[in-house]
Amino acid sequence: MKVIKTIILSLITLILVLIIAGSILTIVIILQYLPKLPDPSLLLRYNPPVKTTIYDAKGRPLADLYAEKRIIVPIKNIPQHLKDAVVAIEDERFYSHSGIDLRGIARAVYKAIRAGTITEGGSTITQQLARNVFLTLERTPSRKIMEMLLAMRIEATLSKDEILHLYLNIIYLGEGCYGVESASRTYFGKSVKDLDLAESALLAGIIRSPENYSPFKNRDLAISRQRIVLKKMFELGFIDEKEYKSALKEELRFFTGKESYWKAPYFVDYVLSILKNDLGFKDIEKNGLSVYTTIDLDIQRKAEEVLKEGLEKAKGYNVSQGALVLLENSNGYIRAMVGGRDYRESQFNRVTQAYRQPGSAFKPFIYAVAIQEGWKPEDTIVDEEISFKVGNKWWTPKNYDEKFRGTITLKDALAYSINIPAVKLLYEVGIDKVLDLAIKMGVPLDRSLDRNLAIALGGLTNGVTPLQLTQAFSVWANGGILIKPVAIKVVFDREGKILYKSETKPVRVIDTDTAKTIAEMLENVVKYGTGRRANCGHPCAGKTGTTSDYRDAWFVGFTKRYTACVWMGNDDNKPTSRVTGGMFPAEVWGRLMGYVLANTQPLPLF
Repeated sequence: MKVIKTIILSLITLILVLIIAGSILTIVIILQYLPKLPDPSLLLRYNPPVKTTIYDAKGRPLADLYAEKRIIVPIKNIPQHLKDAVVAIEDERFYSHSGIDLRGIARAVYKAIRAGTITEGGSTITQQLARNVFLTLERTPSRKIMEMLLAMRIEATLSKDEILHLYLNIIYLGEGCYGVESASRTYFGKSVKDLDLAESALLAGIIRSPENYSPFKNRDLAISRQRIVLKKMFELGFIDEKEYKSALKEELRFFTGKESYWKAPYFVDYVLSILKNDLGFKDIEKNGLSVYTTIDLDIQRKAEEVLKEGLEKAKGYNVSQGALVLLENSNGYIRAMVGGRDYRESQFNRVTQAYRQPGSAFKPFIYAVAIQEGWKPEDTIVDEEISFKVGNKWWTPKNYDEKFRGTITLKDALAYSINIPAVKLLYEVGIDKVLDLAIKMGVPLDRSLDRNLAIALGGLTNGVTPLQLTQAFSVWANGGILIKPVAIKVVFDREGKILYKSETKPVRVIDTDTAKTIAEMLENVVKYGTGRRANCGHPCAGKTGTTSDYRDAWFVGFTKRYTACVWMGNDDNKPTSRVTGGMFPAEVWGRLMGYVLANTQPLPLF
């Protein structure tokens, strides 16, 4: 009897010693780690990386940009059966514990001892939230202790709904998806608010091991896991037997569409360049911006189609590349932009980055100055052989067909794109005046290097981009008013606050009468001149451009509503096989403009 008492007293003493030692150890641990814990109230202001979406003019997505593929949704948009499924499989005592689940930990330890390896985790939803937001993913005792302490502090600061809402928006669910909304769209092709019970159970099942339970990687394993979730929900009373059996029978249909490639990719690149370089936006892929642009996806698709078909026709003429851009005259909105044959092969945007010689497309600037100086379209000029002294040498310009037409009106000289009258006219009106006007209209000329008669034939030092030339020609359509191209209409932050809104700032650069006269002269180019193939069935005007050795072929023109430019050539500047601006570029221009203006009332240019 005495021995038994001694044993009992010894056990009681040992237990008390262990309790005291454990308490002291707990106090030491808390004192050691508590000061290092982050403030859990930061979770109320936590802004995880959210994707930025770029939209077209009608609100259709063009591109998603993300560091993490995530779409934040309010708790009201998350179905109750999804919340129940996650709680059932990840943390069944979520609503009763205070951050850590001692029973869950004990069960995990017991199973690990029996199996000889870790078979399940003991982390609660709150612990997982703490780990994902504040801590690293390393497996160390100190990290686990901090995770548990932090979970308890989070529980003391946030409500259960707030914890679950944050968790469901940040948890990784495979295939690059963070949060249940992104995962729902990826796996099922619909918003999380539209998920049914069976689909919700599958999503919840993915959380434990996204790489193994992704239905895209292992459909059978994912469905097997879903059945475990449903059974758990039934056992815990989240669903009744009828719901359980119905969900088991449901045949899941997974989203088969792949995430689409950027739409209008050259334009998207251009928009990103503006956001970063001109507007100063940082970390665009993380800040959840909504960027509404001016592009019209319907027009854009047609532009891509007609340029592709035009380049295919021109392929046999040693033409490998092309570009196309369309502006709306009244506001400068870029409605279509195609920067090359195939974005996947070359991301170089020829609309905005290719500085090419414009050839005869430069001539209208000379004629505009002449009109300002009092010349009239019916006035005549002599097309004849002539030489000009340039420094110590003589320069003799030639017409493209090496013929002379004698006396010719200005309007016909421009319509037929005859070189010598343009050079003589430039000489008469003065190079400086032409440089001044072209620069005002957006052509990037060098006042010293371009101060020569060769500019009459489009021989520019630095060249011009299709977008710059389109902007300049839109001045004729706008009656002498310059409106700079606009790509972005408005930018919202993740909360819907406006961060940027475009403003149209019209600037008069030429008088209305001169603009009208040039428009009428350029209308003749399409009626009977070099640009006849550009006829689109509506009043239109424009100018062909072909450079020496046929290295560049242009057509740039306008209607009352739109101005567009088409360029064709080769990136290495090799000559084409005698392709002129009046051939494939004019055809492409006419086809696009005909599509854009279909079912609209023809409007006179003035």
